This record gives sequence, structure tokens and C-alpha cells, in this order.
Amino acid sequence: MADPEQLWCPSGSAYAPESLVLAVREGLDGPPSYLPAPRPAAEALAGLPPGVEPRRLLRLASHCVPHCLNRAGDTCTLATRLTATPRAGSPLPPCPLRPVCKWWTQSGPPACRACPQVSTRPGQ
Repeated sequence: MADPEQLWCPSGSAYAPESLVLAVREGLDGPPSYLPAPRPAAEALAGLPPGVEPRRLLRLASHCVPHCLNRAGDTCTLATRLTATPRAGSPLPPCPLRPVCKWWTQSGPPACRACPQVSTRPGQ
């Protein structure tokens, strides 16, 4: 299992120094198209239209942090909620983050199947 101190959140901040773009959404809030390899978020942020919240167009990852609102001890409550409704039969999205993903290490394939449907915008 990955070191809990090095895990990443696939619903991460756009502005953390280590943030990566995992996918680009098809239009505002559309389904994500995963990139073959993550890209630094700082590069993508520079090209966004003014006034557009980055997470409306990009799927971002950053380090999983202890002070996250979705944390209860070492558990990501968001991953727990995501896996409460099984999505049997859906393929796992291609994801280079998987080996170090908090959701994957905590909940496995069910979290990966739910990942593309997650809205990462604040207030959602």
C-alpha cells in the first residue's frame, strides 16, 4: 500500500503547488477526458478563460491533506460516500494517479468507477 503521507486526492485544489491536471472536461461541467499523463496545473491555469472556475474545465489532483473537510482521521469520507452506490460494470477510467490515489488505496475499484462523476467545484 502507498505511504499515507504521500497520497493524492483526485478531487484536489487547483492552486496547491504540486497540483496536476488529470483530465479536461468536455465543456463546462462536462464529463472528463483523462489525459495519458498528468500535467502541471499551473500551465493549464494560465490558459483558462477569465472568470472560469478551474474545476469546471479541469479534473485536478493534489496531495491529500489532514485538514480537508472530507477527512475523518485517516479516512476520506468523500470516497466512502462515493462507494455507497455501486457502479458495477463500468470500466475503470485510465488514471496514472491510481498507485498513489487516496480513493483507490481506501476503496479500490468502486471509487475509481465513481471518480468521473464527481463534481469538484466548491459548494457542490
